Amino acid sequence: MKADLFHKVRKGLAFVFWERIHGDILRGGFRVKAAVQIFLSYAREDEEKVGDLYQKLSAAGFKPWMDQKDILPGEQWKPCIQKAIRGSDFFLVCLSANSASKRGWIQREMKQALDLWQEKLDSDIYLIPVRLEDCEATESLGDFQWVNLFEEGGWTRLVKAIQVGVERRAEAVQPSVQELISPAKATHPAHLFICYKRHADLDQKLAHYLHEFLTAQGHDVFIDATLRTGEAWLEEIDRQIKASDFLVVLLSKESADSEMVQAEVRRAYEYRKLQGGPYTLPVRMAYEGLLPYSIDAFLDPLQYVMWHSEADNERVAQDILAATEGRLPRQVPIPAQPVAEGLIISEDGRIIADDETLHSPLPEFDPRFLEELEAPGGAVKLRDKFYIERDADAHLRREVVKSGTTTTIRASRQTGKSSLLVRGVHYAGQIGAKVVTLDLQRVDRDYLETPDVFLHYLAEFIIRKLRLDLAELEKSWRGSLGPQDKLTYLMENYVLSESDAPIVLAMDEVDRLLQTPFHNDFFALVRSWHNSRALDDQWNKFNIVMVISTEPYLLIADANQSPFNVGLKLYLKDFNEAQVRDLNRRHGSPVKEGDFPQLMELLSGHPYLTRKALYTLVTERWTWADLVRVAVTDPGPFGDHLRHHHWLLRDESDLRKALKQVVDHNRCTDEMAFFRLLRAGLVKGSGDVCTCRCGLYSMYFKDKL
Repeated sequence: MKADLFHKVRKGLAFVFWERIHGDILRGGFRVKAAVQIFLSYAREDEEKVGDLYQKLSAAGFKPWMDQKDILPGEQWKPCIQKAIRGSDFFLVCLSANSASKRGWIQREMKQALDLWQEKLDSDIYLIPVRLEDCEATESLGDFQWVNLFEEGGWTRLVKAIQVGVERRAEAVQPSVQELISPAKATHPAHLFICYKRHADLDQKLAHYLHEFLTAQGHDVFIDATLRTGEAWLEEIDRQIKASDFLVVLLSKESADSEMVQAEVRRAYEYRKLQGGPYTLPVRMAYEGLLPYSIDAFLDPLQYVMWHSEADNERVAQDILAATEGRLPRQVPIPAQPVAEGLIISEDGRIIADDETLHSPLPEFDPRFLEELEAPGGAVKLRDKFYIERDADAHLRREVVKSGTTTTIRASRQTGKSSLLVRGVHYAGQIGAKVVTLDLQRVDRDYLETPDVFLHYLAEFIIRKLRLDLAELEKSWRGSLGPQDKLTYLMENYVLSESDAPIVLAMDEVDRLLQTPFHNDFFALVRSWHNSRALDDQWNKFNIVMVISTEPYLLIADANQSPFNVGLKLYLKDFNEAQVRDLNRRHGSPVKEGDFPQLMELLSGHPYLTRKALYTLVTERWTWADLVRVAVTDPGPFGDHLRHHHWLLRDESDLRKALKQVVDHNRCTDEMAFFRLLRAGLVKGSGDVCTCRCGLYSMYFKDKL
């Protein structure tokens, strides 16, 4: 039997390959290496020709992979493409005049294939340039012999090239056939980091169970059960994440909103980009809701394990164990949630409003409202009865319905910028505008490397959101014009001319672009669009709303090129005393009149912390004295929030020094450090006279810096 199997592999008479996912197939207790599909990389304009090639390869007994045919509706296209490239044994670059002019995915796909070819990861990858028509090959393929598919005999040459590649692959594995058909070897111990919400009962119990189970299996498991807050704690958490093979994140409703859990997931993601690990294994704990932006962007929404009760503990542990051994559990999609009648659903699946008007009067306090009370965190939902309107809400509503406006919403972290933006663009949509909302925190780093790639991404994002023809994008992106001119040309000659309704482009977290070398050019481009309204009336159909935390002059130095000193500028501030009283009343007045001055002194109207305090008082049935007693402690209601800020400062000696100066002397001599602290939402005032944003921060950081 073994000799027969060896003979078949060597001669290529019975191929065990072209499975969709590269991996190991267990048959009769033996481990046989499976090969994968032929990846087809092509320009979108050549889809029909490549589709014909796809059919011919399939009919010949091969299994080609083509994005338009093999990515299912609802799947994330980018990770699917990346996975297919990494698993491919044959990479066919379909060349034409169209592909030669590309500046998008085809270059990135080819670069990944070339990198794999050079590194020889897992096995050789055979890269075959296939010319669909008489055209020049790209410079990076100059050393590769190509196949002219348009010439007589081209198809025969291609099939022969693939068959020769298979035979060479079989010869390459000949010396290790005995290894291939021997029983699977035991895996090495894995290093796992269990990420969960501290002091949340269910999370804590499952975390300890997994720790004991996986440790008993011989794995090295880290759980933060005994470490205390401090610099050593921060360094140890970071070190453990960096050293881990897997980060197991327990996602309950409480932990999904935890700032510390979000920070750890993001840190794991950053290390994976840098060093290839750790891999994140999400466990949904009786929670099938949509995750906050700040955590969903770093998790694959299809790769998770579901936990409903303690009866699932062993199954979840076994699934995690299987993942550490390379036997990942089958990915199960999140079941669709029933949608109540009258709800409005955004394009990305979020419930954004009900059919009530945004501005219906709020009734007097009704205890039944507390049944709808949700833990604070992230943007406040449109239908949230506890949202406090400020003057900026009315200003933004008026501005987004005008003709040709540019609006900037500026405030420090957790002041309600995103909540205000959501309401403004929803109102614009209600009156008939087409809305394109881009959260720059969710944009993958790969798209922020060069202006060409980012502006192409932005153009495609706008085209898709408006349901326009992507072919027009590719037409606009040809030629020798720079990327800014290409995007402007596309907007003027297609997007705006095709739209009868106003268009609102809303960009959240614009500060993210500060990490790019081209942010000055991008903001200058936005300013040029603003100026174009005076010369071309169709630009008056285009309204822009941007949300920032940074001082505008730090975003772009040249005032003449800045979009932040034109149009309406909305500055969000913390709640004043009247607004805090209103919010307290809506929660049933858990803070009594005599304690109100202490509430204002401790939290200073900080929107998130004020809501967190009132939420805790109501749901835990605490008194104000109970809350004050544990306000700055690790298990207290603000502990997760405070640890998150401490985490962000751990490697920033300049910021720690500046914050200590603010805490001790109410001033800051380092202007750049002050504005970074201002953006982070930790301080207020000016460099000459400044304080911590609230008394809670002052109390906490006095002993931490």
